[in-house]
Amino acid sequence: MTADFTISRLTDTQRIGELHALVTGAFRNLQIDPPSGVLKETEGDFLDRLKSEIVLVAERDADLIGGVFCASRPDSLYVGRLAVRGDVRRLGVASGLLDAAKDEALRLGKNKVALSTRVSLTSNIALFSKHGFVMVAETCHPGFLQPTSWDMELRL
Repeated sequence: MTADFTISRLTDTQRIGELHALVTGAFRNLQIDPPSGVLKETEGDFLDRLKSEIVLVAERDADLIGGVFCASRPDSLYVGRLAVRGDVRRLGVASGLLDAAKDEALRLGKNKVALSTRVSLTSNIALFSKHGFVMVAETCHPGFLQPTSWDMELRL
């Protein structure tokens, strides 16, 4: 079963509140330590990101059901804050957003997509691996002795 949705670039600043609620809602219930920094970000922070990054969103019946931020780096397109509304998870929305980010990277002339994910989010790691991402580095958040995150990359 898949969700019926469309993916587009978000440019409407009036929808920042909706995007912020979607992303923070998705990250709020994650069992990760330390908690995600996105939970400290305000709508103003999201508005600033919209000015400097590409935001791809999935919509169904004009409602935001998923989103991802894409930041152009010299050698890659970095994707972050991938979020999908709880009631449509595991229906292809995250995969659709990742595919759109890959297309965006190619449009920008990038040969690599990069991201970071928490080690404890095994379902996210499985999704990214399914899309061809490989772990290139382990990192530790301050105060932690064991790796808490993986940096992953996909060569296009």
